[in-house]
Formats: sequence, C-alpha cells, structure tokens
Amino acid sequence: MSEDNKKFDLDYLIDQIGPFGKFQLANYALICYPIILVAMYSLNFVFVAGGLDYRCQIPGCDEGDSLSFEAPFLNFTIPKNEEKFSSCDKFLHVPNATVTDQCQADLFDSSQLRSCSEFIYQTDEKNILNEWDLGCNEEWKLSLVGTISQLGYMVCQPLSGYFSDRYGRRTAMIVSGILTAVAGIVRSFSTSYTMYIIMEFITSGVSSGVFNSAFILALELVGPDRRSLGVLLMNVFYALGEALLGLLAMVTKNWRLLLRIIYAPALLILIYHWLIPESAKWLVSMNRPRSAAKIIKSAAKINKSQLTAEAQTMLDKAFYEDSSTAISKSNDRSSDDTEGSLSAILKSRILLLRLLNCLFCWFSIYFVFYSLTINSVVTAGDKYVNFIFNCLIEIPAACLCCLAMDKLGRRFVVCFSLTFSGISCLAYVFLSADVSEYINIAVFLFGKFNITMSIITIYVYTAELFPTQLRMTLLSICATFGSTGATLAPFTLLLGKYVESLPMILFSAVAIPAGILILLAPETLNHTLPDTIRDAENIGRKEYKIAEDGNKDSTILLNNLKKL
Repeated sequence: MSEDNKKFDLDYLIDQIGPFGKFQLANYALICYPIILVAMYSLNFVFVAGGLDYRCQIPGCDEGDSLSFEAPFLNFTIPKNEEKFSSCDKFLHVPNATVTDQCQADLFDSSQLRSCSEFIYQTDEKNILNEWDLGCNEEWKLSLVGTISQLGYMVCQPLSGYFSDRYGRRTAMIVSGILTAVAGIVRSFSTSYTMYIIMEFITSGVSSGVFNSAFILALELVGPDRRSLGVLLMNVFYALGEALLGLLAMVTKNWRLLLRIIYAPALLILIYHWLIPESAKWLVSMNRPRSAAKIIKSAAKINKSQLTAEAQTMLDKAFYEDSSTAISKSNDRSSDDTEGSLSAILKSRILLLRLLNCLFCWFSIYFVFYSLTINSVVTAGDKYVNFIFNCLIEIPAACLCCLAMDKLGRRFVVCFSLTFSGISCLAYVFLSADVSEYINIAVFLFGKFNITMSIITIYVYTAELFPTQLRMTLLSICATFGSTGATLAPFTLLLGKYVESLPMILFSAVAIPAGILILLAPETLNHTLPDTIRDAENIGRKEYKIAEDGNKDSTILLNNLKKL
C-alpha cells in the first residue's frame, strides 16, 4: 500500500473491521424497523381508499337501523347489469299516500332510472369510500388518493436526497420519520375528503426520505462482498411490512384506526440519534475523517477485529491530524468532484447518458410493480389474503435476486427480470377463460416475482453507478422519476373497466424495452463504491479497481443465509 493510501482508505478499513460483523448486523436490525413502517406507508391507500361493494339505498324499503345489503325488494327497485344489481341506478319511485307500505312493486317504474345519492354497503368495513360516499360518479377520487400519494413522493424525493447529502443519512432518516408520524396521525383525523387528500400529499412527501436514507445508510455500512446480504435483509423486512399492513387492515377494518396504528410507532425513530452512527462514508466525503475514525474504531471493538498496523496508522492520523490532510490524496479529486453539484453530472456525457437510462428503467419498474400490487386486490378471492400473498412472494424473489446479483451481475438481473415480467403480463392476456383460476394466479404472481427482483436490484445498481457526494441526490432523482410511474398505477384499475386486457399489455410494453436498454449501462458487480466523478466514469473499464475476493461473494452470501 502506498504512502498516500495510508492516509485514510475507508474501503480498506471496512474490510479490516469485517464487512458484515456484529456491528453491521446490529445497525441493520435497527434500520429494518423504519423499513417495515415505510412499507406500510407506501401502500395503505390500497385499503384506506379501496373499493367496496355497494348498492342504492331505496326510500320506503330501506328503513330502520339494521339495513341489509341483500333484500327481496331489489328485484323490482334496482336494475341488473348482467348478473349483478346496479350500484349507481334505481327505478323511479312513485309514492302513493293512500297505502302504508311504500315498498311495493307497482310503486316503482322500471322504465325510468334515477341516479343514487345514498348507498348501502355490503360489509361493515370503514374506509373513505363509505365515510364520504365516494361511489359512482366520484369513484375516480379513490384512484386519485394513490396518485396523490405517489405525487408526494415524487415532488419531495429530490429535496430529501439533497437534505441527506447535505446533513447526513441518519439525520435525514430521523427528521423524515418524525414528520411522517405527525402528519400521518393528523391525517387519521381528517374531517373531509379535501383535508384527507392534502394530508395524504404532505405525509407521502415527508416520508420520502425515510426509505432512501435508511437504504443508503445501510449500504454504506458494509463491504462490497456483503451488499447483497444487506439488501436481502432490507427487502425481506419490507415485504413483511407490506404483509403486516394487509393483516392489520384485515383485523381493524377501520381506516382511522389503521392509520393511527401504523404511523404512531414512527415517533420511536427519534431515539435513533443515540442508537445508530452516521454513515462513515458520508463523513469522509464531508471532510470529517475524525468522526468516521471513531465509528470504525467502535465497529472494530464490537466486531472484535484485529486491525493491522497500517489500519491503525490511518485511524491515528485521522484522530490527530487536521481533516484537510487526513483524506487520502489518492482520490486526486478535481474541483468539480468535490463540489458535489448536479452540474458535474451534466458535464459528463457518460454519466448523463447513464442517468437517462436509469430514469426510464426506474419509471418502468415502479409502474409495473405498483400496478401489479394494486390490481392484486381485485382478483378472485379474499382481497386481504390476496394482498398478503402478493407481498410475501417478494421474499423468495429477494432471496433469488440477491443470489443472482452476485452470480450474473446487477445489470443482467435487471434485464432478465424486467423482460420476464413483461412476458408474464403478456401471457396473462392470452390465457383463455377455460384456464384454471390457479394458473391465472400463478402467471400473475410470476410477473410480480420478476418485477420484485427488478425493483430490488435497481436500488443497488443505481447506488453503485454514481459517486458518494451525489449518490443520495441521484438515487432520489431516479426514485422521483420512478414515482411518476407509480403515480399512474392506481388509474390502471379504471383502465381495466373499459378494456380488461389493456393494463397488462401496457405493463409489458414498458417493461421489455427497459430491460433491453439497461444493457447499455456498465456492470458494477464487485466494484467498490465510486467516490468521485472520475471513479464513476471508470466503472466497467479494465483499469477500474475491483474489490478483492469478489468472486467469493456467492459462497459468502449462501453461508450467511444459512445462519439467519
């Protein structure tokens, strides 16, 4: 190791303390808590603003306190659409003051229809649909909730990314978590649809920094050969959080209570200021090697790692020398590199084209992922059970994904999973009505399985493609662009009411091209995280530094999985 590199080589120090020891495992366990919460925040609108079966309330027939969804008088009071009674229309009621019983067939004119203004709901489940009667002509307001939720993420993610790069990953996660808890609890007390939709936007906006900050914080804690294991842990807990949402929705069946249950625990994130350290990689990028050295020294003690003389020398110099001389000169950073501004990306043709490719890929993945998740509750069977299984399928997908990432590389996993997801959606369209319901569900879940692999890999891949000072900002920009796809996803439910097969055709039309185009980006498997613009540009070139023992990654991951 050269004299310059002895100054402060963080990748070398992380390797010295152990790429995934007790220190990293303890921090991952803590980071997975907000990951579970964020999973519930991102999809709660599926139940809070979900569809319910309802019919018109018939004056003169629906009387008293106990109103039944099924009643014999429906045959002469409500028209039928095929085999189902209309939800929004009823026959004209012609009252007769001379009779006491106004619920008689001859008092309803079947030749004249009237729109309904009051409704009877099939279940006792309480959500905003029956809270504010948002059926029929106002049903689009339900889809708008999901769109506003994703719009909040889309608008605020760049801000959260900048905040994270400027003030630290831990700080961004804590501040975002606390604001989310407060906004979510306030939303549960909404007195009107307008108030609810405003609070939905605010809640989604302030929560946008929780997952991305936690993800980057966790990723920067470990060495290159343990990133896949770290990603696996986070995505398993994310899937469990989604499934937990389905379980809580099934038990509570009350949207106000559900929101309070899932948002109140986020207040505990405040104590993370004393429980987890800031990202050492971020501290180094901000010329604070002394703080980074303290974290490394603490990690070495917890992991019971024996540091080499060279590593100890690095830490000693970081503790006792001025920060301006403690950073490794080997980086040879230009002024553009250290500025950490987006203008540096715009000046680099390589990184600009790479960013544009990532943007389209993120859009496609988010659009298909959220569309398939939302459409799972309208398939045959119990919507809660369908939703839970649709979420749990992400766990085996995450396991296979993390193994495949280290065997095939990040780029090929994104390519294959996107392509197979698109093919699955297309195959679902051509399945005949005679095919077993189980085959339909299997094909649907195979599409979800593959798109889950895509969404997991793209987070890792994007984080590895860009330099440290801009990593969180660019990841947030990509996630923002992806959110435009998620914003459109809720309206695929309405699209399917006009042309049933159109949503699936649309999913395949964006997934397959994105899978092909991502092959134009370089592979990042076993590369150290780039610190500078120059490092990022050199990814994929032969002279770029490859992490030592990177070819052992799959074996290490398998051994660690057996210990979980």
